[in-house]
Parts: sequence; structure tokens; C-alpha cells
Amino acid sequence: MSYRKFFSRIILISWSAVSVILLMWSWTIALHPAEADLLFNPAVNYGAGDWPYSVAIGDLNGDKKPDLAVANFRSDNVSVLLGKGDGTFQRAVNYGTGNFPYSVAIGDLNVDEKSDLTVANKYDDNVSVLLGKGNGTFQSAVNYRTGDGPFSVAIGDLNVDEKPDLALANNYSDNVSVLLGNGDGSFQSAVNYSAGEYPCSVAIGDLNGDEKPDLVLANAESKASIDNVSVLLGNGDGSFQSAVNYGTGGGPTSVAIGDLNGDANPDLAVANRYSDNVSVLMGKGDGSFQSAVNYGTGDYPCSVAIGDLNGDEKSDLAVANQYDDNVSILLGNGDGNFQSAVIYGAGGGPSSVAISDLNGDANPDLVVANRYSRNVSVLLSNGDGSFRKSGELKSQ
Repeated sequence: MSYRKFFSRIILISWSAVSVILLMWSWTIALHPAEADLLFNPAVNYGAGDWPYSVAIGDLNGDKKPDLAVANFRSDNVSVLLGKGDGTFQRAVNYGTGNFPYSVAIGDLNVDEKSDLTVANKYDDNVSVLLGKGNGTFQSAVNYRTGDGPFSVAIGDLNVDEKPDLALANNYSDNVSVLLGNGDGSFQSAVNYSAGEYPCSVAIGDLNGDEKPDLVLANAESKASIDNVSVLLGNGDGSFQSAVNYGTGGGPTSVAIGDLNGDANPDLAVANRYSDNVSVLMGKGDGSFQSAVNYGTGDYPCSVAIGDLNGDEKSDLAVANQYDDNVSILLGNGDGNFQSAVIYGAGGGPSSVAISDLNGDANPDLVVANRYSRNVSVLLSNGDGSFRKSGELKSQ
């Protein structure tokens, strides 16, 4: 066992005591629903497994209604919550994974037009693949070896053969694993590429306009001189060039790719958990990036997602703030600059946020995985960048 993994387990034991206190607090809140509504409005919460850490959105049963998949790292499973199409969800059904699943991604891994799941298992040093049956249920997990301490997984066609591949950020071995897909839901052995220290998040996109997928990783080492993102440009055959690093705020934990200033070049948004902000790095179109500009968020931001939240065709940011029990919304000006954060309550300890239209009104909504309250929060959009409780009518 690596020293990082040893100390992570010690920290987890400490957090177990904290979680008992938080659970007692949640019982107290349950006795006072009026106060609870004030604290958590506008979110509606749905139960998941123990300490949900990551949430992904996709159509898991082929009914063209968004569903949720949630990685629960204390219960070693993934929760599936089928959507009703109106922004509400059925009760969670759980499927076993490896040990300490931290990240989940949705994609068609065997090219059968049915959604599958892949889960990064941090303490098993592997990734679980759960093939979908097309009705919202899944086959038993098949595991593939990765680097040490996989924390984040992303799906993309990395060698341009029209077969989905996997990329995983490995916390403890300071690298990224690439597993090329065979097209039948199985994967080749991992090939590892060096990244920065303690990579926590990986995203896939064409960063230099050559139509070959590239990788970017958020490296969460807490030393100010090391906090950065690694960019690995793809060769088009599933292999990657050496990492080039760009500075961020303190403790970068999550990275997302999108066009933030409307110039058709991919940019980066990075949630920095130690400096309580999000870094925006404008892309130059050749795979390199300008210096980071930081915008304040809540306390201990753990996840960032990019989407047009107010319908003005300008990219906005949603950030999950773990210690503030809320999400920050930063509306974009369209030039790569962002307005001050507006806060909306979630559950206890939000660690992941995802954006999608959950109720079919063409407005992007939010889903947040809350590790301490063991649930996911759904925040429905008013269409203007603000959010309301599920079932609540839009303000006129």
C-alpha cells in the first residue's frame, strides 16, 4: 500500500466520525421541515448510496428521458435513478462496483445503442464496466486494471476508430491510464502517461483543432508551486505526447472543457478546492493556454460544469461547493469573463455537479451529488440562470 493510500484511509476514518455528527444534524433538520426548506431550497433530494461522490446524466433505459448514475464510494456501488421526464426520479437501484468508486461516466461502450456505465475504483486500482441491457438495468461489473488510485474516468474515441475508449486520472501514481476499447465493451490493457502530482480529474476534447482527441487533467497537489492542469495532446492513434502544465488556483480538483469566449477554441474551467475559486484558462487554438484568471466560488469547490444556463448562447459555470452545501452559478459575459457567483443550496457536502435538461422544457437543469447527506439534489432551471425546486412553477 502506498503512503498516499495509507494516509487517505486514515483521513477516511476521521471523516467517518464527522459523518456521524452530520447524520445527527440531518435528523435534527428532519424534525424542522420549515427550517430545512429554507436551508436547502431550491433543491429536491433523492437518496443514493453511502457517500455519493460523482454524478452523470444520460438516457439509461432508452425512453429519451434523462436518468442519473451516481458513484457511491463508501458503499462500493453505483446508484441508478431513472427519470420520469418531469424532473423527478424513481428510487435508486444499486449495482456493485469495485472498492471506493469515486467517478462514473455514461457511454455506449459496446456500440449496441444502449447506455453503459464505467466507474473508477480508487482503492482497487481498476475501472468497472457495467454493460446496459437497454431497460435501465445493468450486467455485473467487469474490472480492468488501471494506475494506482484512479479517481476520475472519461469516455471518448481516443484513437479515432469509432470505438469508445477510457481515460482515468490516477491519484497515487501521478499519471493517466488509457484503455483502448475493442468495440464489444471490453478493453485492452492500460497504457499510462505521466501527468502532474495527484491528478483528480480528466476531460477529453480536441484542444488544438487537429480532430484528434486530447487529454487535460487537474492535478490537486496542495503546494502552490505545483497546482496546475496537465495537457496531453493526442497523436490520433490512442497515444499521447508529454504533458505540458499550466498553473491554476490552489488544489485543482475538477476540470471541464468548453468554448468560454465564443472564439471556437476550447477553453478550460478548473475548480480549486483550497483557494475557493474557479480558474478560467483561455485556449489559443493550438493546444496551449493563456494564464489562469480566477473567480470566487463557495467554500471548497470540488466540481465544475460548463453550460448555457440562461439561454443567451454564452457559456456559464456551475460549481459544487463541498463545505458550503451549495452550488455557485457564474454567468458568462461571452468574452471569457464571468459575473460574480450566485449561490443555490444543495444537500450536505456537494462533491459533483452535472448539467442537462431534466424536465423537457429546453432549459438546462442541475444535478448535484451530496456525499454527507447521501443523496443527489435536483435544481430545475427558470431559464434565466436561476433555479427553483422540482415541481415548483416558474416565477412569472
